[in-house]
Amino acid sequence: MKNNLGKILIICIFFISGLFANVKLTLNTPAIYAGEMASFTITSDGDDINFPTINSIDSYNILGSSSSSSTTIINGNYSKKISKTYSFSPTKDVIIPSFEIIVDGKTYKTQEQKISVIKPSASKEGEDFVLELRADKEEVKIGESINLSVIFKYKLDSKIDKLQLSEPILNNFWIKKVDDVEKTSEKDYIVFKQKYLLFPQKSGEYDLSSLEADIGKVVNERISNDILDDPFFKNSFFKDSFFNSMTNRLSWQKVYSNVLHISVKPLPNNLELFGDYSITTSVDKTEVDANQPVNLSISITGKGNIDDIQKYNITIENVISYADEPKIESTFQTDEYGGNFTQKIAFVAQNDYTIPKIELTYFNKNTNEVKTIYSEPINIKVINNNPNKSAVKIETANETPKVSQKSQDQDIKDTKENKNLNYIVLALALLVVILTSILLFKKKKEKKEVEKDIVKAIKKAKNDKELFELLLPYSKKSEIITDVLNKLEENLYKNTKNKIDKNELMNFFEDEIV
Repeated sequence: MKNNLGKILIICIFFISGLFANVKLTLNTPAIYAGEMASFTITSDGDDINFPTINSIDSYNILGSSSSSSTTIINGNYSKKISKTYSFSPTKDVIIPSFEIIVDGKTYKTQEQKISVIKPSASKEGEDFVLELRADKEEVKIGESINLSVIFKYKLDSKIDKLQLSEPILNNFWIKKVDDVEKTSEKDYIVFKQKYLLFPQKSGEYDLSSLEADIGKVVNERISNDILDDPFFKNSFFKDSFFNSMTNRLSWQKVYSNVLHISVKPLPNNLELFGDYSITTSVDKTEVDANQPVNLSISITGKGNIDDIQKYNITIENVISYADEPKIESTFQTDEYGGNFTQKIAFVAQNDYTIPKIELTYFNKNTNEVKTIYSEPINIKVINNNPNKSAVKIETANETPKVSQKSQDQDIKDTKENKNLNYIVLALALLVVILTSILLFKKKKEKKEVEKDIVKAIKKAKNDKELFELLLPYSKKSEIITDVLNKLEENLYKNTKNKIDKNELMNFFEDEIV
């Protein structure tokens, strides 16, 4: 009788629990380190469950969410359980407020929960795992490089199955990884070192936040002996060692580094370039035919933030110029960063011109002064130029001759001489007109021949470079030519694949001939 009552009581408890909803909010952990993700889960039982829309907690946006559900049947009664998990990344202590959940038409409230955000403590010498940041200087000027070393070390008797290290990130700094990881030993530690270069772009006071190392260790999880001793499991395959090996998982441990403070001072005159440099320029020729290109090469070498040297664009009156994108080859030697900056610029003209001196202004790291260096100007002589000849100016006498107080015979003689002179002037004027017409006709004919030659040359051009140099002298002749030159420049210097219509170009020049 008592046994029957007990069974009835248990059934009633399950039945009653199925009638009332169970709503709760749980935390994955009540405390996190700054920068880590926090998450909480709302769980509810019922047939019709409406969760609230949660977009943020305090001022922190929800970064991710997930849900899961399950259904149970007790004595023919169905019970549905739904769980929703929300993740966010707070930077300070935060209170998760109470939320209203509507279950089967009734409103339930969760309890408030607090998540504490604590400052990570840096690992210390002597511990099993140590993560450290080291910099060769803590006060620099804009553009001055900082050698940063990220060092991770672990004791010889420690076990690591997987290691994940975060990268240094700092606003207003350009950060470059240098070389591969160095592996050495130091006393009873195995040491890994990764080098970085930091280049400050803006003055101010900065803190490089602590980095973190995630250390994974394989943990063997076995089924409880109490379960395995059960008659059902005693002689089953669960006792096999292979099964036990399938229960391995990674257990993670976090280790944090120290924080580095860096002070960045501004350069005079709002300069951004720091170091020590030299500049040279050269051309492939100093004497050139009209409308043929001269190629200028600019070379700057030195130590410093050479990547911040800007592209040069040179403007010369009555000269067409095309500047390539610069190329920078960087080096890292004896803990100093530097390299070589090169750039090419093409010039086309019909008359002599001078390529001006090129200048570079920077803050010299050796003298702690602003320094400007210059290249030498280069004179270019242009030959075989056929400029339009100036028009011939014809002067004629239109004044009426004055009558002198001489004899009539003398007057007649003078009149004849004047008439003869007029005939001579008219003959000379006619000759000049004829010669000018011949010259204009010849020039027009030469122009047509040149245009015909260009059409043939366009047809024979084997690549973009030949076509580019061929069209350079005509860059201002038409928008069609300008557009084609721009496309060719992109093909040559930006590795694009613009299609060039040669037929359109030939038709353009053929129309010019007609």
